[in-house]
Amino acid sequence: MKKISILILSFVFLSISAIAQHTIVLKSGESMKGEIVSINSGTLVFNFKGNAMTFKTSELSVIYFEESPKTTGTKPATGGITPSDQQFSNTQGVTYKVPGRKLIKEPIVSNLTQEKGVVVVDITVDKYGNVVKAEGGAVGSTTTSSYLITKAKQAAESVKFDTSPTMPLETKGSITIVF
Repeated sequence: MKKISILILSFVFLSISAIAQHTIVLKSGESMKGEIVSINSGTLVFNFKGNAMTFKTSELSVIYFEESPKTTGTKPATGGITPSDQQFSNTQGVTYKVPGRKLIKEPIVSNLTQEKGVVVVDITVDKYGNVVKAEGGAVGSTTTSSYLITKAKQAAESVKFDTSPTMPLETKGSITIVF
């Protein structure tokens, strides 16, 4: 009986430790850690703190698949998003994705209206960390308000990224602003 109990406890412990941790980031900027149960027909079922939650995939900004202990230290496959490629600024509801770059000057975001929405701005950063091109209303935006798109573009142009002698001449990325 004691051997069976130990065997069952070992099985339960191994099952719990084998559960993968995932992080989802909604387009609203909210992030949650938990376990993806399934993705089917444009719907994601996500186990968050023991509760099954359902999201439409169109509500998601990004999904991180945490590394398991067996793969720690390995490089991600090409084309994958690593945590260093995605950074968050929770103070103003700003998310940015610029591969290999770190934000050193946060955007100046202002909204003098009651309009709400998410605006994605595609940006091009030069080797000195300056935003040299910004186009608002990119894929993922939830508003067509010209005011919010203009404000998001101005905010994106106000940021500054890190620089080093080995940076490429141009880096493309995006900034998402939640108004």
